[in-house]
Amino acid sequence: MKSIDLIEEKTRNVVLSVLPNINREDLSDISNLFSIGLDSVNAMTLVLKLQNTFGIKFVITDINAENFQSVATIVKLIHEKQD
Repeated sequence: MKSIDLIEEKTRNVVLSVLPNINREDLSDISNLFSIGLDSVNAMTLVLKLQNTFGIKFVITDINAENFQSVATIVKLIHEKQD
């Protein structure tokens, strides 16, 4: 499994853990997380869980609606942080 695929799988699992009312089948790479239930409170939980899962630290400028809009945008951000 390529590293980007592993990042995507782990990210999807974390997102699903933060949004328990969403089914795996309903969560595509480009699903807008804010339109399917992500709010400011669970967004911070998502940030913390992603940092713990991947052993990375987001800086304040990383934490914005654009970077956390979808699984794809989160994967891109994490991939950049790991390079």
